[in-house]
Amino acid sequence: MGERKKIKGAAVGVQLTLTARAVRNALSHELAARGLYPGQDAVLLAIAQEEDGISLRDLAERLAVRPPTVTKTMTRLSAQGIVVRRASRSDARQSFVHLTDKGLGLVAEVRAARAAVERQALKGLKAKDARRLRKVLRRVERNFADAAPADAPAETDD
Repeated sequence: MGERKKIKGAAVGVQLTLTARAVRNALSHELAARGLYPGQDAVLLAIAQEEDGISLRDLAERLAVRPPTVTKTMTRLSAQGIVVRRASRSDARQSFVHLTDKGLGLVAEVRAARAAVERQALKGLKAKDARRLRKVLRRVERNFADAAPADAPAETDD
């Protein structure tokens, strides 16, 4: 990879974008080493929280993505043998997604990948500075959440 140019005096938004890109790239690399694609980590962890499975609609809502995005991801995860869809016992029109044994095994891998990226991101920071960073980032995120129109889309299906 080539040398990155540093942007002197970069605006906070630019710095956040560059940092988010670096974190995404590092996580993508960690996930790829485990046979997973970006975004599948959040899906696996969300499904793992639900003992009785989760509907696609509820999963989309929890992840703040559109249902077609979840459907696309479920198709890929199903083909990989990571999830299985089962009809609801109470309503045959609704299906729930469950992790297979392979999927359950990957949950620990996803957590390890995220932990590796977290360690890399916080390398050289004191514990107090890391806590402060998290607090500041949550505040910045809330600033945008408070300002976002209620009907703004969370993401796009590109």
